[in-house]
Amino acid sequence: MKNVMYIPILKGKRAEFRAIKELSIQVQRLIVPLIEIEPISIDFDTELPTKTYNDHLNDFGKKLSDCLGETRRIMLDGLLIEEEYISEGDTYPVINAVSQLREYGVEVIPVTSPTRSDKYKKLISSVISDSVCLRLTTADLMNPQLLVSYIESLKIGLNNIDVIIDFRASLKQDTIDTFVIMAEGGINNLPNLYDYRSVSVAAGSFPTDLSDIQVGIEEIPRLEWELWKKIKYNGNLKRDIIFSDYSIQHPDFTRIPTKFPSVSASIRYTGEDCILVFRGRDPKKYGYEQYGVHCQRLIEHVEYCGENFSQGDKDIWLYAHGQMLKASKEVTYGSPEVWRRVAANHHITKVIAQLSS
Repeated sequence: MKNVMYIPILKGKRAEFRAIKELSIQVQRLIVPLIEIEPISIDFDTELPTKTYNDHLNDFGKKLSDCLGETRRIMLDGLLIEEEYISEGDTYPVINAVSQLREYGVEVIPVTSPTRSDKYKKLISSVISDSVCLRLTTADLMNPQLLVSYIESLKIGLNNIDVIIDFRASLKQDTIDTFVIMAEGGINNLPNLYDYRSVSVAAGSFPTDLSDIQVGIEEIPRLEWELWKKIKYNGNLKRDIIFSDYSIQHPDFTRIPTKFPSVSASIRYTGEDCILVFRGRDPKKYGYEQYGVHCQRLIEHVEYCGENFSQGDKDIWLYAHGQMLKASKEVTYGSPEVWRRVAANHHITKVIAQLSS
């Protein structure tokens, strides 16, 4: 993928879509987002879906297309789809989403792997046109013959295949060097290594939630960034690689096990080698003004990149100075969705700045 420097793996949520929309044109041109279709919601009382997948994906193509700007190419993955909840009248979700996006002129690269379900692999083959992404786990890498057989079954040229070696949430601080060796071996031993359009390494080390983080400021090491730098600059790779991560979230999708979840007023902000977490208390009890206080502390922090660095950073500056207003002219301090957007927008911009330097 010519000129592509970064593949952010993002959930298919409105906040992430807007984060992409608000990126600068220069940043948009250097990324290819990998969007994961989210599972449908489940009723806590009946333990049944609250809607069909067709309803869940209503206008998905338009919503995402409207936010892509210069980024008219994405990877789309149905990894999180729960096939047991697909209704009889549903179009298979990833097929539905690909079709919608292509109607709006978006270049969609379907994502698959040899170890996906037989149903998934069969259906994904029907929407592969001129390119595909193989998102490989350690299980895929351990069976190179299966990988070769699957690639042959796709009937697509290797120069149109993007490979992502995804360690997901496996990284720990004391196992980085082990994963460096695994990644180098996994990359160098890929069948037909030099022929793929791109090879990337992905991982995510942000915690599942903030329950173990105390109120205040805490630094979460970006282990995936440390891993990539070591792999990139060790000099042991036989070809170049692209960086990929899960932005400011945990790789897995987790349903909150309660009907009325308690959410803390917290902000995530990507620094050079860590993600800063400014953690507050439940905003419904202790006030949304906590977000404003976090922003005031953040703009004084050495990791703050300045108000002109990204739209997310501009928003942080405005919230810190009480200059974000509702339609009623009242001061607003945002919501969890707003701060997810702000954090993702800054993170993507930060990664591109780091890779560019």
